[in-house]
Amino acid sequence: MENEDKKQQQLQIGLDPNAYTISMVNMGFDEELFHFMITSGNQGRQFNATPKHAKRILLLLQKQVEEYEKKFGEIKTQLPERPKTTTEDRVGF
Repeated sequence: MENEDKKQQQLQIGLDPNAYTISMVNMGFDEELFHFMITSGNQGRQFNATPKHAKRILLLLQKQVEEYEKKFGEIKTQLPERPKTTTEDRVGF
């Protein structure tokens, strides 16, 4: 009966969808880990994954993109060119 007496509370949150869109991804690796830096709006997060888990992420993304393209059509894109002034092994957008 206690649950019936409790009033349901509703919390409304206003989110700007553009502020939470991934705006930049940088990636690098060494022998033991893949390193990801993902920024969204004014926030950034860093992730590390073993090579095996990085491959699983790749396979999952491939599967999801394939299903998306079957439903909505081909996504046309490419990796950006690396500036000629950099010698870093990291790639990103």
